[in-house]
Amino acid sequence: MLYKNKISRIHKKLRKTIALVLAFLLLITILFEAQAVPFTKKCILKQSKSVSSKIIGKCVTKVIDDYNIKYDDLAVIKYSDSGNVEAISINSVAVNKIKSGVSELVQRELDKNKQYTFSLPLGAFTDITLLSTLGPEVNINFNLTGSVNCKLKSSFKSGGVNQTVHHISLTVKTRLISLSPEYGDEVVFKTDYEIAQTVIVGSIPSTYADIVR
Repeated sequence: MLYKNKISRIHKKLRKTIALVLAFLLLITILFEAQAVPFTKKCILKQSKSVSSKIIGKCVTKVIDDYNIKYDDLAVIKYSDSGNVEAISINSVAVNKIKSGVSELVQRELDKNKQYTFSLPLGAFTDITLLSTLGPEVNINFNLTGSVNCKLKSSFKSGGVNQTVHHISLTVKTRLISLSPEYGDEVVFKTDYEIAQTVIVGSIPSTYADIVR
């Protein structure tokens, strides 16, 4: 009888211990999940912007190199007899060629590589600096798709006495849909790339503050 009571007490104690361990593991899982979801969202957003930046940069460089674009291909400056700038005309054909070339190439790259993967140490999900590099690597997968829009911007800045620097830059805006099993959201990413510039000697009419096409 005493032996049976002792066994019963051991079983009860063991069940209680198992229940406490399971409850502790459940609590840890819930807390980890609460921490991991927003952390994963932040990481995917960062990775989406990084991927977008790399794709756009590569495509802009390729288009500019392939078309061999120079300042004179995009703008023509007309001077008066006194040496002042009378007019600056933008070559719409060349501008549209660059915009469509970059847009199409970026769109092809986005459509070609829709799924991306990156990995982080398990400790990084705790958001504790000391643990951020510890633990096995965890793979995070996400899909990326979206659209791209390009604008060519012309701006003027002082370059010294009676000199003005004319900058022509390409603004590329991507609207991406980033999807993963844990997270889905829209990411809007915009970046500027200077594609041509020249130094203009002489006064610039005030009407040429900024030209956006």
